[in-house]
Amino acid sequence: MSAVPRLRDGEQQVFFKAGGDWCYLWTPETFRKDTPTAVVIHHHGNRGYVKEDTADWLEEDRKTAFLDAVMSNDVVIAGSHACGNHWGNPCSVKANGALLDALAASPHIDPKRVGLMGGGLGGLLIWNSVLGPMMGRVKQVAVMQAVSSMESIVRDHKFKDQQLVAYGLPPDMPDDEAVERLAASDPLPRLQRLEKGAPLPSTAIFHGAEDDNVLPDANAVALAAALKAAGAEVKLELLSGVGHNTYDMGEEMQDRLRAFFSTL
Repeated sequence: MSAVPRLRDGEQQVFFKAGGDWCYLWTPETFRKDTPTAVVIHHHGNRGYVKEDTADWLEEDRKTAFLDAVMSNDVVIAGSHACGNHWGNPCSVKANGALLDALAASPHIDPKRVGLMGGGLGGLLIWNSVLGPMMGRVKQVAVMQAVSSMESIVRDHKFKDQQLVAYGLPPDMPDDEAVERLAASDPLPRLQRLEKGAPLPSTAIFHGAEDDNVLPDANAVALAAALKAAGAEVKLELLSGVGHNTYDMGEEMQDRLRAFFSTL
């Protein structure tokens, strides 16, 4: 695993490998190299990427604005390619854990102030990581388009084929068989089985109330209930009049993320 590069004061974007995948680190103008800083790991969505010198969330202004909002709290942003269109598969979980290990080993990062954010398939990676190599190591999580139930994705048939391909399964596999084959990686039932007091992060869930691609009740509402049952602090916002793409809310969503991560 490559180490996080040595950094200088101020804003910078650096690229390195962790777990075999390309990763990036972006520091705010207020960054000081000798002061360990909080970090938020961003998890890209479908067709997202991190390459050796760029990432989709660093190229598009409408995406970058959300990272800027979080960075305004003097927070560092990081991200991994995490095996591409992964839908939270074991390859992506391993890569994500390797990124956190690299960050925790860096003198520039405070390992006790780690946050995660993302949406879509990135939400599945967040929860599979929290239930795996990141257990007990994450302070805060913000999810948008809160995918948490792989079974819901299969049975609703909106993204079933993409999800199955990410796990090396035939896209036309019957629903019941697909649910059974994916069960070990489906985060929602695993969260529902946790005993109260599990080391879970404080969580904000932002989900469009009118989302007919990722159904709110089966994902955002069920996720909030599972986390609360395990004793986690949870804030659920079902956004009236909002569909699948919460990012279309622009400044309204940026303000929510800025406020949430102000306590990291």
